[in-house]
Amino acid sequence: MRRTYSQIDMDQRRKIARWRAAGLSATVIAEKLGRHRSTIFRELKRNAFEDPQ
Repeated sequence: MRRTYSQIDMDQRRKIARWRAAGLSATVIAEKLGRHRSTIFRELKRNAFEDPQ
């Protein structure tokens, strides 16, 4: 069986940034978004999110 992967979209990045600023752990954020926690850790490491708005 093949797996499909989807990229984190801008809305999810905003949620990650807000929840992280609120002190939620990457594990909790992953559960809320339905993603694997390693995906959230990679996102936090690679992309310190800055909202372009």
